[in-house]
Amino acid sequence: MFWRARHFLIGLAAAIFALLAVAAPADASAGVSGGTTFAPGSVCTTLAPESASGAALARDPARWDCRRSAWPIDGSQASFVRLDMAGSTPVPGEVLITRLTRFAAMRLTVIGTDGSSVTREIRPEDLSFSSTSWTMRMPLPRLSGASHKPVAAYVLEVTGPRHKGLLSDARIMPPPSEAAVSRDELVLAALCGLMFMPLALNFAIYRVLRQPFALWHALGVFAMLLQTAVASGIVNRFASLSLNQLCLLSSLSWSLIIIGGARFFDNLLEPGMLGKRQKMLLTATIPWVLFWAVYYNVASGVLLPSVATVYYASFLPFIFLLGWTMATAALRGSRTVWFQIVGWAPLMTMGVVRITSMLGATNTPMGLMGIQHFSIAFEVLVTTLGAADRFMAIKDQRDRAITQARILESLAERDPLTGLYNRRGFEERYTRLVLDGFDTMAVLDLDHFKQINDTRGHATGDTVLRAVAVALMPDEDTVAVRLGGEEFLLLLRGRNGAERAERRRQAIPTRIAAEVPMLDRPVTASMGMVTAAPPMRFTDLYRTCDRLLYEAKAAGRNRTESTTFAAPASLASDPEPAPDPTVVNLH
Repeated sequence: MFWRARHFLIGLAAAIFALLAVAAPADASAGVSGGTTFAPGSVCTTLAPESASGAALARDPARWDCRRSAWPIDGSQASFVRLDMAGSTPVPGEVLITRLTRFAAMRLTVIGTDGSSVTREIRPEDLSFSSTSWTMRMPLPRLSGASHKPVAAYVLEVTGPRHKGLLSDARIMPPPSEAAVSRDELVLAALCGLMFMPLALNFAIYRVLRQPFALWHALGVFAMLLQTAVASGIVNRFASLSLNQLCLLSSLSWSLIIIGGARFFDNLLEPGMLGKRQKMLLTATIPWVLFWAVYYNVASGVLLPSVATVYYASFLPFIFLLGWTMATAALRGSRTVWFQIVGWAPLMTMGVVRITSMLGATNTPMGLMGIQHFSIAFEVLVTTLGAADRFMAIKDQRDRAITQARILESLAERDPLTGLYNRRGFEERYTRLVLDGFDTMAVLDLDHFKQINDTRGHATGDTVLRAVAVALMPDEDTVAVRLGGEEFLLLLRGRNGAERAERRRQAIPTRIAAEVPMLDRPVTASMGMVTAAPPMRFTDLYRTCDRLLYEAKAAGRNRTESTTFAAPASLASDPEPAPDPTVVNLH
């Protein structure tokens, strides 16, 4: 399946690289100010070898680009950002804050108004991560001598930055106060907590229906929860993660969001709503997104300038594919797809905005990350409603199928004339009934029933049999069975099982007389019964009852012959030895 999609994937990759060629800045040296001084408060960039000194570069304003539109990255050179501090009032404890992004090496130089400078190498332990945003901060170097020596500028030198935001978002700020929990953190924690309920709901849905869409949605929800916790910074309140770990979790979560979303969408929709090619392309997004995630995390050297741009652009095919499949399903009358359209719309819009910003078409501020978090939470809630709606639809279909199957099963195991169990239905339940305590069996046969059929017709005979079924009165402690013809069976539990069976036998003539008044004589029944029977095979117990039944017939009919397994020999009414009470396997 993946091999079939190779032409599509290759075409998309070619389109992405063509788009990059159009969107990429022409030359890092283009637009250089060419002036002799830096404007107060200016932010300027340049490229230089890693061995270059930031302080030395700052003495030549002509080589810096101060337009704030070009943030050059080169795999063989270091990127420099000069932050002019003229006119600013220093605040004790100031730090440099920028976008949280991986890099190979970093140095920060402070330049005084007198030309003196101090450079500090930024090590991993110097970095601190925000708990409310996707930013990191680092301490500033201090000029030697007087503690309040005026600062002219700071120069940030970065080797191997993987995102231009590390350069464009750099700024000198007062130290944030994160000792107390802020309102933003409470909101972010609430959003994360809100996603736990849909996560649990998906596992509950899978437990009931065993439908794969529930597991795929659980994967997507987990990935969105992970992305929100990491990108918002709230995870830094609970775990001490390194820069590499945070960046890896972020890219991994986006990959899992795409994989879970594509597979969830494919498995959720009603049958026939997507074409074969669309299903194939949705499956092909798995190797696609995994490839670009690996590329984003490991590419370096000459590929470094395009790492972030290509990675962001690689999401466009999925957005287009998702929009196409949603439109197809909607046009084909899918009800479920509308939950997906509403849920994904804000997140897809946010994705397009961020991608176009990365390609240079717009400038997206870091503040939009907050909108991203709310878009993710909205997507989780709405698509969960869609999953629940589909769950109810599938459950309703399954319940109807089960009900129909039970009706058909009931018709197969019930006697159509009397409504009692037939022999097949009873034998299937016999073992369970015995284990539930049913230990009294009685077999009944109507006396001289053939004469009724011969003289009154089979219709009257059927009425008599239905009256017998009413007289046997099955309940939770009494199972009544029509074995065939005019022969019936009772299986009872309880200490007074024999008395209840006898009362039912004696009620037969009265019930028949009330239901069939045209008969010229009472219709009685003979019965053979075994009480307190230990677990044994149905055929063995039935054979004993049947023998007792014929003894009752031979003794004059309209009577009961019984035996018990529990009565002592001195108290037994039947002098004949009791049947062998050996317990055998019921199965």
